[in-house]
Amino acid sequence: MHTDIVLKVLVLVWIVLPAYLANAAPVIFAKIYGKPRRPLDHGRFFIDGKRLLGDNKTVEGTMAAITVGFVVALVQGVVEASYFAIARGCIISLGAVVGDLLGAFIKRRLGLKPGSPAPLIDQLTFLYAALALVHITGMQRFDLTDVALLSVITLVLHLLSNVVAYMLRLKEVPW
Repeated sequence: MHTDIVLKVLVLVWIVLPAYLANAAPVIFAKIYGKPRRPLDHGRFFIDGKRLLGDNKTVEGTMAAITVGFVVALVQGVVEASYFAIARGCIISLGAVVGDLLGAFIKRRLGLKPGSPAPLIDQLTFLYAALALVHITGMQRFDLTDVALLSVITLVLHLLSNVVAYMLRLKEVPW
């Protein structure tokens, strides 16, 4: 029984790995390449008078996320010897990018500044968008147990990875 749960967790993490690494990529690339960075929203405002996404969502970070997600998908395709795995990974990573941008959009509507913590929005929006997109396309089905497990795993991994990124001075704040 215990082995079944561990195997289930490993398989789920493997499937969503492109989303996890795509989500982490902008932080690493921003530190490596520094500024200048071009805001993805080009400084535009929404009808509520607030920025669409803010300065922290950049063209460079978005491209880094997509690139890393696609590279991970290619590796998965080689490991699994499957074009399907490549397609699944690309869709999951695109969903993660869209989810992260949606989280930033929501945070701006709530009046939160870029980089401000927003519990659950910061940790889960990218995951749920990735799962939704891959589900809608029919590439992967997740039941409620899968989503619950991935939610817990993601919360723990998000906390740990942010603390490590902060300690490595990749992030200015530990969230």
